[in-house]
Amino acid sequence: MGKTALYQKYRSATFEEVVGQEYVVKSIRNAIRSDKTGHAYLFCGPRGTGKTTMARLLAKSVNCENKAEAPCGRCPNCIAAMNGSHPDIIEINAANETHVENIRELIERSRLAPMQGKYKIYIIDEVHQLSSAASSALLKTLEEPPENVIFILATTDPQKLLPTIISRCQRFDFTKVNKYQIRNHLLKIAQKENIYLEKEAAEMIAELSEGGMRDALSILDQCAAYTEDHITLQDIDQIYGLTTTDEKIALIHHINRGEIASILDRMEEYEQRGIDLERFTDGLIEILKESTVYARTGNKELLRLLDEEQAEDLAAEKTGAAYLAMAQVFLETKKQFRFSSNAVSCLEIACLTLMNDKPYSVPVPVQKPEEHAVRIKETPQKKPAETQEKVSVPEPETAPEKPSIQEENDSEETSLKKSEEHAGMVQEEPRIFSGEELLKLLVQCNKKAKTEAGNTFMHVLQDVSMEDQKYAVLLNQCTVAAAGENCMILSVNSQSVANRINDRLMNEQLYLFLKRNTDSEKMIYAVPEQVYKEAVRLFVEHRKAGTLPQPMEIVKYEENTPKELTPEEKVINLFGKDNVTIIGGNGGN
Repeated sequence: MGKTALYQKYRSATFEEVVGQEYVVKSIRNAIRSDKTGHAYLFCGPRGTGKTTMARLLAKSVNCENKAEAPCGRCPNCIAAMNGSHPDIIEINAANETHVENIRELIERSRLAPMQGKYKIYIIDEVHQLSSAASSALLKTLEEPPENVIFILATTDPQKLLPTIISRCQRFDFTKVNKYQIRNHLLKIAQKENIYLEKEAAEMIAELSEGGMRDALSILDQCAAYTEDHITLQDIDQIYGLTTTDEKIALIHHINRGEIASILDRMEEYEQRGIDLERFTDGLIEILKESTVYARTGNKELLRLLDEEQAEDLAAEKTGAAYLAMAQVFLETKKQFRFSSNAVSCLEIACLTLMNDKPYSVPVPVQKPEEHAVRIKETPQKKPAETQEKVSVPEPETAPEKPSIQEENDSEETSLKKSEEHAGMVQEEPRIFSGEELLKLLVQCNKKAKTEAGNTFMHVLQDVSMEDQKYAVLLNQCTVAAAGENCMILSVNSQSVANRINDRLMNEQLYLFLKRNTDSEKMIYAVPEQVYKEAVRLFVEHRKAGTLPQPMEIVKYEENTPKELTPEEKVINLFGKDNVTIIGGNGGN
């Protein structure tokens, strides 16, 4: 006789051996012990989750002679049930016996008294495959069940059953078995079978089984035969066309660094190895999700797939918002696999697209101030020459050369500056930070401060008054990239947004806004994402070389109440200096 399959050999013989389905087990056991079993049960759920096993345990237990420990496994009824020779336990596969004649025969036999046990039990598997006439005949029996007869129906597709059949049964829904429960069960069986099974390999088998214990045991059986009872994670990857977490992380690094050749080489390798690209993309999404969580919380306890070092390396290259946007791109790409005959090309295009920073921009649901700028600039300032009276002068023999575009821009900029000077509102230019300057800020930042700042940042923006909406508009476009005791570095999508935040007047107001609402006294520095990544790269290099610079001295704004802003200053703060043209000044023409 050939070797018995593991899923048959280790089929649960008692309720204690059932893995998962705790509420089903408890309900059935309580009903048996209190002698309150029903006349019809319906077990629904995905394949391999224990429906048939539970049906057999129920059938064995109701006829067990020792109710307190049913099924005891020692009485004649239990022994006959385990051997498959009990005359009162009848199993029917509805996939083979679908006709009404089969059900009528079953109904006729059900009227006979039990031969050995107290109950006659009919287990009908895949009951949804019964014909319409057969379902109607079964319904009639369920409406008026014979005494001492129990029907147990099992199906993976309950929506195909007649609603009237479902309503006459006690329904139990079996769920997919927890991945970690499957992993632990596989490790126990491997130990009993003298099979070497890595913990990581057991976890991968649990993932491949998709919550089905029978599938997990079948995969274990197959892998044991292939590897001669020595199963490693690499063996699982080779058999099922999978890739390791390190390989997926390496691809993400290639995307972050714009290494096109490496990306294309990896895709060609995956195609040759027959990698399951759909499952591979799922793995990428999980890694990006964990990277987002770690980047925003800094909590290694939340990591399931990555270790702390891997999460740190990824966080050093991009922000949490960037990784979240990357995951969204891969989710969309996965949807395209079913419509494309070349999944490799779909994945290649996704990777190449992600090398551009634009997909990382997360849309903000609030209206941007720049959208108002069109209305503000509809009435441009007239140049002084146009406002003066026309004077008759001799026409030159040759027309003057038309000024270049650059000269026109310079002229307009000069005119704007003169207008601001005339209004007494000349402002300092926003500070633009280099990677070296940010390095002096990063050396005084830490994870705890970043986590606290990130949580505070999210909380304060949830409830903003109308008066403070202009601050919410700006801060909603930012992500807390780093923070220390006295500073906060915000990562933004463009230099123009960074300039607005770093503007002296706006920066002070943002500082006071956060201090007023959060008691935070951190100076705010905004930088584009690329500049921040460069600073992080420099930080890693200097830290390894032991040449980190001294921290930058941070001077906070004075705590006195700011002066009342003029109407012109309020307009500039709301719409930005570049989007406003001041027409004249106080007392001007």
